[in-house]
This record gives sequence, C-alpha cells and structure tokens, in this order.
Amino acid sequence: MAKKDFLKAFMTDQGLNSPHLNETCTGSSDFPVTETLKDLPPVTFLQTVSQTVRLIEQKLNEPVFKRMHIYLQGIDNNVCCMLQALLPAPAACPAPASRRTLSPTPTVGSFSWKLERCKIIQSYQRFMEAVGKVLETWGASPGQRNRKRRSLLNVLLGQRRKVRAG
Repeated sequence: MAKKDFLKAFMTDQGLNSPHLNETCTGSSDFPVTETLKDLPPVTFLQTVSQTVRLIEQKLNEPVFKRMHIYLQGIDNNVCCMLQALLPAPAACPAPASRRTLSPTPTVGSFSWKLERCKIIQSYQRFMEAVGKVLETWGASPGQRNRKRRSLLNVLLGQRRKVRAG
C-alpha cells in the first residue's frame, strides 16, 4: 500500500504547522495496533481493515476531506475484492458500521475541530502503518518471489490453496 501523508497536507492547509501543534495532534489511537492485527486470520484481518476504513470515512465526513475519502474508498474497494476472492459473496464485505456521531461535534473550521480531525488522521496513519507491518509478514506467493511488489490477493489465495490442500 502506498503511503499517503494526509496529516501533513491537512496541517498545512489548516495553518497548523508548528512543532507544538504536531505534539498536540498525537493522541491515543482508537484503532487496532500491529500486535492485535498480526494475530488475526486473513479474512478477519481484512474485515477489520474494511470496517476501520469505513469508520474513518464517517468521522471525516466534511468536504475538505474529499480526496482522502476517494483514497479510503479505493482501499476499501480493494479489500472487499480480496475478501470476495476468499469468501463467497455477498458476505465477503462487512456491512458499513453504524453511523456514530462525534460527541460533541465542534464547529467546522474551529481550532478544536482542526485538532480533533488532526488526531483522527494521525490515528488513521498509525493504523495503516500497522496494516503495512502485518502485510510485510505475509509471504509472497510462489509466482511472485522474484518481484519487488507483492499482490496481497495472490498471497491470500496462496494461503487459501494451502488450507484446502492440507
């Protein structure tokens, strides 16, 4: 997965570029960490990624995050395609999480709104780093050992074949 630094872009666009604010932006993550994700079976892992991406989309529902939404929808679409290859559809992709509202929602554009969104984006980026670390532990399928880039779908299909054969 390509790394996209939405936090830096958001902070620049919102005028939050200062070392003090960078520290303020870091908060505890509400999303699963590497240690939690690495122990999940592939299907559960992918379902967790999909559900978390959808939750982030819900939390960042303002127009200023349109590019990020497109990026997140692409990730979720790819994950759902991989799940459909592993599971019989339509149960492959998890249903969207229930819409939760942030409590209380600060006024769009206010300083507290900017900090809250900053923390969400920071948590998202940490989550995606954790996802990347887990994916790095999955071996490449036999036909891809000579390539630098691995296809997650082929890795998972290879694991599915091993389970069926064993």
